[in-house]
Formats: sequence, C-alpha cells, structure tokens
Amino acid sequence: MMLSKLGATSQNFLKKTEELIAEYDLKSFDLVKFQNELNEPNNRNPMFDCYPIKKENVKFIENYTINNIAWDFKNKSYFVEAHAI
Repeated sequence: MMLSKLGATSQNFLKKTEELIAEYDLKSFDLVKFQNELNEPNNRNPMFDCYPIKKENVKFIENYTINNIAWDFKNKSYFVEAHAI
C-alpha cells in the first residue's frame, strides 16, 4: 500500500477512566523513524493503529510535537496514531 502523505496525532487518556483528554497534531511524521522508535516490525505497516508512547519515547516524540505536553505517566496514557492526509 503506497500512501502519498501521512500525518499523525498524539492522544492522551486518563488511566482511571480511559477518557480522551487531549489530542495533538504532530508537525511532521517520518514513518520509518516512528516504526523504529515504536518497535513496529512490519516496515509496510502505515501505523494506523494506536501505538503507546512510553517514557523512553518522550525525547523522540517531542521532536515532532507542536504543543508542549505535560507528561504524566502516572495518571495518563499516551499514544501515537498515523492517518492519511
């Protein structure tokens, strides 16, 4: 499957209720770099699923965020999801 352009969002959920509390567009999305960082073994997967962001991924993700995110891994869960644009 060949996609001309991909975008991505970062989503934040409250752990206790699983309620979506924030969604941020990323300023760019490099599929290969995200596949490597988030351990997607299939290089043909466009990453349309939700991929968890862990503490060790923060520095990488912050290279792509437009907004500053107040990371709180104790109370929130974070994910990246790609989409066609």
